[in-house]
Amino acid sequence: MSKKRKALEGVGGGGESPLPEEEPTAWFEGSSEEQASCLPFTLKSGSRGPALLTLRSRTDTQEQMSNDPAEGSLDSRNATGLTDEKVKAYLSLHPQVLDEFVSESVSAETVEKWLKRKNNKPEDESAPKEVSRYQDTNMQGVVYELNSYIEQRLDTGGDNQLLLYELSSIIKVATKADGFALYFLGECNTSLCVFTPPGIKEGKPRLIPAGPIAQGTTTSAYVAKSRKTLLVEDILGDERFPRGTGLESGTRIQSVLCLPIVTAIGDLIGILELYRHWGKEAFRLSHQEVATANLAWASVAIHQVQVCRGLAKQTELNDFLLDVSKTYFDNIVAIDSLLEHIMIYAKNLVNADRCALFQVDHKNKELYSDLFDIGEEKEGKPVFKKTKEIRFSIEKGIAGQVARTGEVLNIPDAYADPRFNREVDLYTGYTTRNILCMPIVSRGSVIGVVQMVNKISGSAFSKTDENNFKMFAVFCALALHCANMYHRIRHSECIYRVTMEKLSYHSICTAEEWQGLMHFSLPGRLCKEIELFHFDIGPFENMWPGIFVHMIHRSCGTSCFELEKLCRFIMSVKKNYRRVPYHNWKHAVTVAHCMYAILQNNRGLFTDLERKGLLIACLCHDLDHRGFSNSYLQKFDHPLAALYSTSTMEQHHFSQTVSILQLGFYNAVAIPCYTTLTQIFPPTEPLLTACRNNLSQWEKVIRGEESAVWISNPQEAQGTAESCL
Repeated sequence: MSKKRKALEGVGGGGESPLPEEEPTAWFEGSSEEQASCLPFTLKSGSRGPALLTLRSRTDTQEQMSNDPAEGSLDSRNATGLTDEKVKAYLSLHPQVLDEFVSESVSAETVEKWLKRKNNKPEDESAPKEVSRYQDTNMQGVVYELNSYIEQRLDTGGDNQLLLYELSSIIKVATKADGFALYFLGECNTSLCVFTPPGIKEGKPRLIPAGPIAQGTTTSAYVAKSRKTLLVEDILGDERFPRGTGLESGTRIQSVLCLPIVTAIGDLIGILELYRHWGKEAFRLSHQEVATANLAWASVAIHQVQVCRGLAKQTELNDFLLDVSKTYFDNIVAIDSLLEHIMIYAKNLVNADRCALFQVDHKNKELYSDLFDIGEEKEGKPVFKKTKEIRFSIEKGIAGQVARTGEVLNIPDAYADPRFNREVDLYTGYTTRNILCMPIVSRGSVIGVVQMVNKISGSAFSKTDENNFKMFAVFCALALHCANMYHRIRHSECIYRVTMEKLSYHSICTAEEWQGLMHFSLPGRLCKEIELFHFDIGPFENMWPGIFVHMIHRSCGTSCFELEKLCRFIMSVKKNYRRVPYHNWKHAVTVAHCMYAILQNNRGLFTDLERKGLLIACLCHDLDHRGFSNSYLQKFDHPLAALYSTSTMEQHHFSQTVSILQLGFYNAVAIPCYTTLTQIFPPTEPLLTACRNNLSQWEKVIRGEESAVWISNPQEAQGTAESCL
């Protein structure tokens, strides 16, 4: 038995009454008999119960003081030190004494007056009100209202503290507790705060700090640390709780039932602490069962609603990704539209007012952006405006630090943070309060920074917002990667077009070159030597183009090609041969002469068309040769090897020949001829269509897009023409 109990054993008349936390001498000085003598009533000890009180008259007290002066002086001092608070404290410890006194000495009229006075007492604003929603007889309506309330709180990023407070009020009534306290986690989840509901004067609930979460302090801190239910029948003298409940109650607390409120995944939401005053029956296991059942079902319900909302969010995310994919593949040019889709969804995800996306220029060490959220809406969607590009140093601002370090920053007060760069606000005219800034990482490097600005509901962005935003930053990285890749492709395409234009200009012979060839005549002695197999063209380098013209005319006739076009073609081919050791212009003319000798000695074996084709092929068979073999190009990942998977150089020679021969032939010869023929004889129009289709195929072959598809007869031409139309 504690010292406190031993000190007050006599006052209780032998009963085991609960004791206050202070020493008994704080209320009554002296021994048990001295304490009894100073009271305005008499203690009657009995064998069956605690002491009973009977009022003493003022005369009896005065007689006792006159008979024994010494004792009278002591009683006088005790009587002088007796106060209303001490009497109230004594009666609180011994309620049975007060019951006996009221039954014997107080009239019914007085008790009735007391009851009327108590019933007319103004209601305490902080006292829990009756929860009217649970008085509804329509159970479906009650369930629907609760579910809607929880969903609404989750959607707006709020919590369910008020709902849990309502439930705690009902649990208090069910367990017949004298009062309760509801605690929630404080900052960084290392402390507890007492929840105070909104009163008549105050429209918002409050969280009052109650101390850190640690053992050896209070019952609530003990339960928060252990996350186990605690039932204490008598808290006085329990060494585990030197501060008791920590509550400032006008009445002494004896029995405590403290329960943790946890989710299905083990996260601590809060603590419910129920208590009973001194002299009341202690909580039993049945009360613990009632409280546990209610809190457990509430936690399960909240968790299930969270799961359902999470699935709904996941469905929204899946729909969004499909929408993004459709936007990207349907219109790859509009990369700004893709970025807008992502930024709009990101704003809704964390409930932000504005959104900004900056790309990183590592070369100049700058952040830049030209797409801004102007805060307006059109058809319910935010409007992003493409304006003049702004740039600032990567060393400035919160976005700059995120770009440098790759770390997430959650700034509750932007202007109080010295890292905040106000240049963007000055440029846009917008006031930034709080910022959630996230890096966009691709291949281990920060390629961009996304900023969510000004939380709409709540004072700042939460930890949940950070986690959701981290997941979403992956899709921002995808969008930026696609944007950069598309930009590089567009840039390369522009370079390609300029290069092709330069190549076309420099690969075609000049007018002086082909005009000089037209007026060239071969010496008579060479005309005879050319007919021989062993003729050496080496000493006649300046005459090689003229030698090929002579071979064409001798083998195919002077009217087989228009002389001007033939001279243009030969001089352009010469210009496209490189100065390599073997596969050069001399090699081309040598092979063409060999084929000429074969054709001249076998005139009856080849048609005119075959003769033309063989001579042209021999002249162009090594066009634009680089001097390397196919295997060399493939092993060193040459662009030609990537362009042509097999027979690399052969396909390249063919492509170069087509670029010189076919395109010029179709544009200069075939299409004009078929156009004239169609005007004279309209039924031949399918031939013109087929010619144009073949030209289109040749152009695709040159670009390496696909292999040639030939249209060889008018019926196919007709079908192709119809399909094109």
